[in-house]
Amino acid sequence: MHEIIDLDRLESYRENNRIEAKKALGGLPHSLWETYSAFANTFGGILLLGVEEKKDKSFLIHNLPEPKRYVREFWDIIRDKHFVSNNILQEEHVRIVELDGKSIIAIYVPKAAPNERPVYIGEDIYSGTYRRDGEGDYHCSRAEIDKMLEDAQGGWEDETLLSDMDIHALCEGSVLRFRRCMEKKRPGHLWQSLEDSLFLERIHALRLCDDGVYRPTAAGLLMFGREKEIVRQYPCYALFYQEMRKDGIAETVIASDTGDWSGNLFDFYSLVYRRLKCGIRVPEAYKREYPSDETPIHRAIRELLVNCLVHADYREKQGVLVSKSGSRITFENPGCFGVDREQAKQGGPANPIHPVLIQMFHLIRVGNGDGRGISKVYEHWRRCGFALPRISEQLEPKRTQISISVSKRKSVPLRTKNAPAVSKNGLVKKTKDTKKAARQVIYELRRQQVIDYVTVAGEARTAEIEELLDMEHPRAKHLLAQMVAEGILETAGGMGNLCYRLKR
Repeated sequence: MHEIIDLDRLESYRENNRIEAKKALGGLPHSLWETYSAFANTFGGILLLGVEEKKDKSFLIHNLPEPKRYVREFWDIIRDKHFVSNNILQEEHVRIVELDGKSIIAIYVPKAAPNERPVYIGEDIYSGTYRRDGEGDYHCSRAEIDKMLEDAQGGWEDETLLSDMDIHALCEGSVLRFRRCMEKKRPGHLWQSLEDSLFLERIHALRLCDDGVYRPTAAGLLMFGREKEIVRQYPCYALFYQEMRKDGIAETVIASDTGDWSGNLFDFYSLVYRRLKCGIRVPEAYKREYPSDETPIHRAIRELLVNCLVHADYREKQGVLVSKSGSRITFENPGCFGVDREQAKQGGPANPIHPVLIQMFHLIRVGNGDGRGISKVYEHWRRCGFALPRISEQLEPKRTQISISVSKRKSVPLRTKNAPAVSKNGLVKKTKDTKKAARQVIYELRRQQVIDYVTVAGEARTAEIEELLDMEHPRAKHLLAQMVAEGILETAGGMGNLCYRLKR
């Protein structure tokens, strides 16, 4: 079972977008299936049977009678197509857990793949489809369900032929620049001797029709097209790159609709990567081991930039936004991950929305479509001691954001110990008991914030907690050490690679 939470520390959690508790002492509740549908159609989550959420939002553990009977009944129902449209679980996703001598059932529900959605209960797809919003499940609208059905049918196949366009919809300069880049990365490649139309046909950017005319594919138009032609086909298409000025104002440096460049994906990638790589501070170990522009840090940034472009759903509004503020880079695109965020971090099969675009970028040695791009970033960021990337998703509108930092966070000196603490009424003097109580309240608040963060991220470094809580380095280290001493967290990794996880 995928460990979203540490069940041994159940009292530390609260219900949220990915955790749902159900008392279930009278049998399997009907709401269990609504949550199953909601988790599967949203971001996945964990269902706890035999656990009750109290008024103060904490969990109370009950003792399920005959838990094995519950599990048998659960499998009988979920395998019944008349009751549940699709069983996306495996045996290891459901298990009986003993806590303090009491039996509960933990059910991990992964995020369903696009071709498996919508997952619904009953026989009416429009009344039985749910999604997760905060701590609750809600009925999906007809429009949301129709969108899931369209995605499930592979409605965004990027080899689709655009029969109302011809080769002139593509920018000759973009094609030339791509071929030069490919020659540099793959010298002597067999396709380099072909004329443009045949070359573009080989990489699935064009297709020869029965009337003898080459027509662009959706992937070809996005990769090499002129912006006005792309917008004709995809009205929501937009690309932006911003940099934060010293005065704190975001300035748009590159936009697809300015008319002074092609506005396509390949040229956007080329222009933006040149800006992103400026000022990157590479660890000394990498400087000695790799050429200047070919370190794992550079490759990871290229990978994330391309990942942002090839996984974007250009039917959705708001477009692609890449921004840079000091050492932090954020990649944001319309659309959601096709798999669990945790699966993306660990690597493995993905559900690419634009497989042809992926292959085109692979021809210039960027990415290889093996699904391990995000996991490699995590691997190298751990090695460098950087704060781990942050991944977030939202449903309305569909957006995915990946934020990275390409430098180690510096420690901030502690404030002067003798600095007076001023209360709301202006009084400085406080009793020892008041101070102790205040510190305890603050600690408990911060402790819960760390638990919530590590629950989702899986692990965290001190630098991430500093940024999360806006704390100085020594105070963050002290907080984490205290949580380790209390048995809430455990450490992993060695010197220079130390991280914290929820104790198993």
